[in-house]
Amino acid sequence: MPLSAVQDFPPSARSPSRLIGGELLALAASSLLYPFGLGASRRRTARRAEQRTVVFVHGYLGNRSSFYPLAGFLRMLGTGPLLSFSYSGAHGIEHAAIELRDALRRRVRGGRIDLVCHSLGGLIARTWLQLLGGARRVDRCIMLGTPDRGTYNAYWLLSRIGRELRPDSALIRRLDETRTAASSVRFSSIVAGSDNIVIPRVFSAAEGDVVHVPDVGHMGLLFSPAVFRAVHQRLSLPVIARRD
Repeated sequence: MPLSAVQDFPPSARSPSRLIGGELLALAASSLLYPFGLGASRRRTARRAEQRTVVFVHGYLGNRSSFYPLAGFLRMLGTGPLLSFSYSGAHGIEHAAIELRDALRRRVRGGRIDLVCHSLGGLIARTWLQLLGGARRVDRCIMLGTPDRGTYNAYWLLSRIGRELRPDSALIRRLDETRTAASSVRFSSIVAGSDNIVIPRVFSAAEGDVVHVPDVGHMGLLFSPAVFRAVHQRLSLPVIARRD
């Protein structure tokens, strides 16, 4: 993409102290929830062709507890069934995408799938959708704070994940080049206006549906009522007619 096409959202108008305080509260809440999400869920759906399953994919160093608040909100509104996928990032994004593919083959027994992903989870989902044929099973992919084209902060991570998250990585280039492989999937990207993990926060607002939430940070996305409403609205949209 030419440099002239690179875009970013403006910063929040809130004071830095309020933004930092909100993000610290979100981080503390995530830490309190974390022990309750240890261990992978093995729950499976019923065998129903007409069902629509929402699958949550957490972010780097998170676990399934990351989505407990959002899952509770969606459950209250009658959305479901809901499943969570847990992974370790130690072996890289593509390995995690293979784990996602295999887990959903076992656990989603009929019907269609919608994905809701935070941060790194969105790249794992895109790898499954675009490189491993997952688009055949999925209608929607909603990404919260996903470094869709990498993040400059990844240069500080001396790990395989860090190398893959860099804007110039081979994986980011492959995902950019294979977007049409998941053209049947409706993508939405919910961008935190005060996200200091994913920099820049968005590269091209022309790609898919982009929602800007100006006053939350990277972890705050997981606790924001505005984000919850945006996710529910997108899960309620009519499904695009598939050609395959």
